[in-house]
Amino acid sequence: MALPHSTIVSHSTTLPMCRSSKLRLLSSTFASLPFYFNKNVRRLDSSYLPPSASAAASSYFPIDVEYLRREFSGHGATFEDIGETCIAKLKLDNGSSANVMLTRGMVTSYKVKVWHGGKVELLHTWVEQEGEEEEVVIRGGVSSAFSSSSVSDDDINEWSLHGITGDSKDCVQVELRRNDKKISEETEMKQIVTLRGDTLSIELCVTNKGITPIRLEGCSLVSYLTVSTPEATYAVGLEGSDFVETAPFLPRFGVVQGEEAEDKAGLSGEEENNYKQLNEEMSRIYTCAPRSFTVIDRGRRNSVVVGREGFEEVYLYSPGSKLESYTKSAYVCIGPSSLLNPISLDPGCVWRGVLHLHNPNS
Repeated sequence: MALPHSTIVSHSTTLPMCRSSKLRLLSSTFASLPFYFNKNVRRLDSSYLPPSASAAASSYFPIDVEYLRREFSGHGATFEDIGETCIAKLKLDNGSSANVMLTRGMVTSYKVKVWHGGKVELLHTWVEQEGEEEEVVIRGGVSSAFSSSSVSDDDINEWSLHGITGDSKDCVQVELRRNDKKISEETEMKQIVTLRGDTLSIELCVTNKGITPIRLEGCSLVSYLTVSTPEATYAVGLEGSDFVETAPFLPRFGVVQGEEAEDKAGLSGEEENNYKQLNEEMSRIYTCAPRSFTVIDRGRRNSVVVGREGFEEVYLYSPGSKLESYTKSAYVCIGPSSLLNPISLDPGCVWRGVLHLHNPNS
């Protein structure tokens, strides 16, 4: 089956059948996470904001960082101007933190406390220049992608800040929306980034406001997880999962480093290893996988539980050991997707898909 390569943007509950009782306990953690809450709600509403503040609510105008700092002080978020956009820095009292690039809807950092008392960065990002005269861009992290029968991928690559909820004690939530006229007539799109004590969640929410069904194609929330080396990295809990192999695809984040991979699209199989080492180059879509599984990095002595809601597939890519370790190639890409089977959405219906990154190491 041909994959919708042009619509993929990479960046991104029953537990896997694993032996650890601690990991099994996490299945109830994902099921019970309260996604919405009403404490200390602040929203951006351009109907009552002065012109400079109204600009902060739209990605088509320079963001008024000073306004955001005044409006959301005390909500567990600070703001940093980086030119044409800004970064919302979320931080909890327990030390967990995450950075969100507002107009891109991209999570560029997720740091957590670990058992030895320090902090580690779970996401892999880097900065590079696409051409001699091109702008410098940030790659990696977690970012969303999807297209539909009424909205192309080019229409949804920018987001506007709608509001921030919570405080630094328990939870901070950032809501982004696509609300320009071309989209909002038929489709409402939201992206919600939520930082809790030991979990970062990224939600996509799509509402069909039209009178005809729509198809969401190429949906993904694939995350770049930073690792020491692919040889030291293992995916735990995928044994028995069906998969389809595909050539690596990471558009908008450059061609995968190294030699061109042989096109294996269409080959299928069943995962035989419950402790899958990611030392070889691989690109797979798991069509039947647990709602959550664990990625262990022996080199950094940490792990992360990857959970999902709404998505039926999981994409997994490793550049393999032929690439230099401890560089911008030292990552694996993992996250929920609907690359093989588009999501159908009837008029008036809502689809919700979520990626959870849980830290079990604190």
